[in-house]
This record gives sequence, structure tokens and C-alpha cells, in this order.
Amino acid sequence: MEEAMHGDTRSKLVLCECGKFHFTYRSMTLHFEREDFFAFVDSVARLGTLVKDSANGTAHHPAAVQN
Repeated sequence: MEEAMHGDTRSKLVLCECGKFHFTYRSMTLHFEREDFFAFVDSVARLGTLVKDSANGTAHHPAAVQN
């Protein structure tokens, strides 16, 4: 049985019977192994912090950000 977690109306995370995470955002679904999903979440969080700090004027505004 699949377990679904909804962040809001745009996103959904499903832990599938196959053991993979299926992350859906709008019309796009990404399929992750467990370790890859957690690496993705950490990466997006770090990038989000960089962009947020840049928008608040507390960091250099980069043209591109890479983890």
C-alpha cells in the first residue's frame, strides 16, 4: 500500500510498495531511492537558503548556484 504525504496542493510524496519515494510537484514526478531522496532534500534546502539569503541582502547575489 502506498503512503502519501501532501505538502500543499502542488506537491505530494509517496512511499511506494517498491521502497522508492515518488515526489510529485505539479505535473512532474521524480522517483528516488531512499538515500537519493534525502540527498535531494538536503541539496534543495541548502540552495533555498542561499537564494533566500541573497534575496534578503545578507549574501552575495549569485548568477548561478551549485551544490
